[in-house]
Amino acid sequence: MSRFKQASIKANMLLMEGLTEMHDTKYAFYNNLAKHSSKLTAAWYGIFTLALTLIISLGFTDIIFASQPGGDVFTRANTAMVGVLAQVRTISSIVAALFLTLAFLMKMLSRNQRTVDDANMWIKRIAIAWACINAVGFILTFIQEIIGTDVALPTL
Repeated sequence: MSRFKQASIKANMLLMEGLTEMHDTKYAFYNNLAKHSSKLTAAWYGIFTLALTLIISLGFTDIIFASQPGGDVFTRANTAMVGVLAQVRTISSIVAALFLTLAFLMKMLSRNQRTVDDANMWIKRIAIAWACINAVGFILTFIQEIIGTDVALPTL
């Protein structure tokens, strides 16, 4: 009976210590939140102002660029996107080939099994990253082909 009572007392003491520690952590969180609330509020207003300015400026740039040669904002964005995607494909292919070569040489020239395993993991990572980077470009090109270039989006 006394062992059960001692175990019960120890369990209650551990529970009280845990609850006290949890209360102190919660108090510290709310104390820090109250201390930094003015900074959080200023950050929120800054983000809101930035988003609002961006939305308004995009509307005005469409009106401004519509009268100039070269079309509206969407035509210019399409031209820029095609150029950027071509550069991304080229750069990612060159970098992937370079690092794949290095990883393959590490794999072939090393006698340490850990280095060989690391090289195999890096080869997989590089291949997956290259495929994902180029897949984004292919998906954007595919979506553009589905939508077409003659779609007129509403302007302000």
